[in-house]
Amino acid sequence: MKISIHVAIVLFAVAAWPLSAAEEEEPWCFVSMPDFLNVDTDYPQPGWEDSLSYILKAVKAEDPDFLIVPGDLVMGHWHGEKDTPGLAGIEHFAARYYPAWKERLEAIGLKYFTALGDHEVGDNPWRYKGVLENVAAYKKAFRDHMGMPLNGPDHMKGTAFYWKHKGVLFVSVDVFEEGASDQGAIRAGVTGKQLEWMNKVIDEHPEVDHVVIMGHAPVLGPVRKWSSSGLMVNGDRESSFWQSMAKRGVDLYLCGEVHAITCTKRDGVQQIAHGGLVGYNTRTNYLVVDVYPDRLELTLKEIDMMPSGEKLWQPGRNRPLEKVTISPEIQQRGFVPVGTLTVDTKAEPKTFRNAQGYFLKKYETSEGVGGPVFRQEASALPRVNLDGSVSE
Repeated sequence: MKISIHVAIVLFAVAAWPLSAAEEEEPWCFVSMPDFLNVDTDYPQPGWEDSLSYILKAVKAEDPDFLIVPGDLVMGHWHGEKDTPGLAGIEHFAARYYPAWKERLEAIGLKYFTALGDHEVGDNPWRYKGVLENVAAYKKAFRDHMGMPLNGPDHMKGTAFYWKHKGVLFVSVDVFEEGASDQGAIRAGVTGKQLEWMNKVIDEHPEVDHVVIMGHAPVLGPVRKWSSSGLMVNGDRESSFWQSMAKRGVDLYLCGEVHAITCTKRDGVQQIAHGGLVGYNTRTNYLVVDVYPDRLELTLKEIDMMPSGEKLWQPGRNRPLEKVTISPEIQQRGFVPVGTLTVDTKAEPKTFRNAQGYFLKKYETSEGVGGPVFRQEASALPRVNLDGSVSE
C-alpha cells in the first residue's frame, strides 16, 4: 500500500516509543501559529511567496520538532462559486488549496499538525440551505487532504485527534459541533461524545509531564480582534469544556480566530489566542514553546508586514490584497519578542512566573478591535512591548 511522506511523518509522531532517561531530559520546542494562512493561495503564490518564505524560515530557525496550526489554513468559501456550486465546489477547491498549503510547509521542511477552523467548514455564520451537508463535506475534505491522526471520537475522525510526543500529550479538538446557536446550525463548543473522548484521552495518560489542547476558537474573553468575526466557544469559563481542562490540569489552551494576541490565565490553564491574517493586517506572530520535564518556557514573537495592491482572486468575496511585503529593514530586525512566560508545571500549585509583554495581567483581556488595511475603518491594534509599554 502506498503511504504519503506526510502520513508517514504523522504516524511516526503519534506512535509511542521508549526513550532513554537522557532523551527524556533533553529540552525541545514546538511552535504554534494559528490562522496560517486563512486565505486560499496557490504554491508558489506570486506577490506573496517571498514574505511567506521569510516567515516559515523564521519558524524553521527555531528548530521545532513540529508546527501546530490551530485552525484556519484556508479561506474556504468553496460552496458558493457559480461554476462549481455546493459539494462540487468544496471538492474542487479543496483539491487545489490544501495540497498547495502542504507543499509550502514541506518545502521548508516543517512537520505540522493542524486543527479545524471555521474556514475549513465554510466560514461562519452557518445560516443557509443545505449547511449541514456542506459542513460534513468540508470536514471530509480536511480529513482526506490533511491526513491528521484518525484516533478521535467516531463522529470526528481526523478533525479531533491526539498525539503524544516526548512527555507531552497534545489534543486537538473540533469546536464545530452540530447545534443551534447565534451562528446558525453550528455551535462552537466541545460537548457530549467529544468531551467524553477528550476527558478519557487525558485520564489515560497520567504519565505525561504536560498537557496541551489546541482548538480554533477562544473560550475566555474578551480578547483583541483584528479583521475577525470574533467567534468564541459557547459558555466561557463556565463551559464544560473549560471546566474539564481545569479539572484535569491542562497547561495550555492554544487557539486562533481573532488574528491578535491575548493571553488569559484562569483555573491553572493558560489560554493564548494569537496568530495573524496575512494579506489583510500589518502584523503576524507565532508562539515558541520550549519544553522541559518540569516547565514550559513561552515566547511570543511578532513581525510587521504590509499588504498592498488590488484584491487577490480566490473563491468568495472576502479577498486579501495581491501583494505582501516585509521590508528589508524589518527582515534585518526579524521577529520581535512581545511576551514571555514560564509555566512551572511540577510546582504545587502550578506556578506562572516571569511574565512580560502580552502575558502581563493588565493585558489579559481586551475590547480592542482592528480592521484590515483596505477598508475605510482600517485600524492597527496597539502593540504591547516586552517591557509592558504600548506603541502604535
